[in-house]
Amino acid sequence: MADRETLRGHTGLCVTERLTEAFWEHYRRLQDAVSTDNAPLVCRLDRELTSSLTALVDHLTNDTAGQQVQFTALLRLLREEADDAASVRSNADLIEALLRRYIIVRTPTDTGGLPALSAPIRNGVLDVGQLDTLPERVSVVTTDYRYLYANTTDAARLNRKPHELIGCHVRDVVGAERFDSRIKTNLDRCFSGETVEHTNAREMDGKVVVIRRRLTPCYAEDQPLIGALVVIQEGPDRRRRAG
Repeated sequence: MADRETLRGHTGLCVTERLTEAFWEHYRRLQDAVSTDNAPLVCRLDRELTSSLTALVDHLTNDTAGQQVQFTALLRLLREEADDAASVRSNADLIEALLRRYIIVRTPTDTGGLPALSAPIRNGVLDVGQLDTLPERVSVVTTDYRYLYANTTDAARLNRKPHELIGCHVRDVVGAERFDSRIKTNLDRCFSGETVEHTNAREMDGKVVVIRRRLTPCYAEDQPLIGALVVIQEGPDRRRRAG
């Protein structure tokens, strides 16, 4: 039985890899056509590239390595097309589709005063559509420290639009000092399977703000770690002070 499951997994991965290779071959040919200013060929190859990308994204695989191949291909495409805002938005939508399909979050039983996110997680599956309605900052960070998703609240706090964050390294967004001094450590703890909670106070615009963070491991269906679900709640400091 195990051998059969292994074979099925390898088969799924092979299909995903073939679809990925076909997509990047179409992409290379399209770039070559663009460089030669061959408008009719560009038009035809652009249609073929769109069909190839659709086939890759629509391919449903239960193989975890195959799922990672899909995510990796879209993140690479985001980096390749980083200067084209329309392409970035379109590719970000495709990544959200994969998030809806594959990502599983195991919520901790004790909320400890942090947002529980019970609505956006249905039967353990991340409901990406709900995340943009939350006042809390929510993001998904991959194991190579890149944004896979950021909701509107999180992006606004970072003076970005959500699609501008996807594919970016966290260090490049928050700064090397903050990333190396604390954020990387918390992410690494989460990537090891730990739910990480952290609270601190910071002065912002002349007021003390309490910042609560929770990092929860995100898994694909067969439990490979995709990254961390990061929830940040900011609020006024209500701690009692001695008179």
